[in-house]
Amino acid sequence: MYTGSTVRRMTLTVVLLGLAVSTVWASDHSSCRELEAWPDAELEGFLRDAEVVAVEDVGEGITEPKRVTLRRGDRTCRAIFKDIDVESNELALTNRFEMGFSDKYLYEIAAYRLDRLLDIGLVPVTVAREIGDREGSLQLWIEDATTLESAAERNLPIGDERLLLERLMSMYVLDQLIANVDRNFGNVLVRPERDELYLIDHSRAFRTTRDVAPPPEPATTPVNPGVTRAVRALDREAVDGALGDLLSKRQRRSILDRRDELVELLEEMGLLPEQ
Repeated sequence: MYTGSTVRRMTLTVVLLGLAVSTVWASDHSSCRELEAWPDAELEGFLRDAEVVAVEDVGEGITEPKRVTLRRGDRTCRAIFKDIDVESNELALTNRFEMGFSDKYLYEIAAYRLDRLLDIGLVPVTVAREIGDREGSLQLWIEDATTLESAAERNLPIGDERLLLERLMSMYVLDQLIANVDRNFGNVLVRPERDELYLIDHSRAFRTTRDVAPPPEPATTPVNPGVTRAVRALDREAVDGALGDLLSKRQRRSILDRRDELVELLEEMGLLPEQ
């Protein structure tokens, strides 16, 4: 998808993707990194059930998220809590002008579930939980990570460039399917020394357009075969089963409409492996 030393040339990539400067969410704590190796189901249980021992303002982010410290037994971990739930029928400006606007914590959970349904695995584990008297999304805090934007500015070295390009293509696929209007390199987290990449901030996704945008030029990295199979196999039953409690019928139908458009586009570009 990109050529040369990708992160060091991120300025060009930002222009190509139409990305903007955004918030840096990083942490210098490492108390829960070992929990990241747990299966998703176990991590979901921890996020839902662990005792809340501290809640603090993050201090950044227009959705005013909270950082929550959780403890169960001798395990302590942090997570990010959002309770944003805004919907308007007025003209709004996101990455474009649009009639109607929504910014909802439910979309954070929906993005996580669809990410796993598509075998992408880049969105941190996210669940619904009540903190205090507020219902919201609770997502695992990625410790010791920096934003892709910051990594580019600091000229951090790339480990496996092929893997990075493949993951950026998976990010593109997910963003097109969820109609994400808020992707920028401030909400892509990385640990360059471990070749890890995470996608956060999806509360403005799941528009009902069926349009998809092509990947930035020069796009040469094909979609991961496992992701390709999952995208091709996606059907109404799977979408309704995973997202029926989070999204409207129209939103769920729009995911499949965009999938059809995306498959056709990527096949024409030679970027979607054959089954």
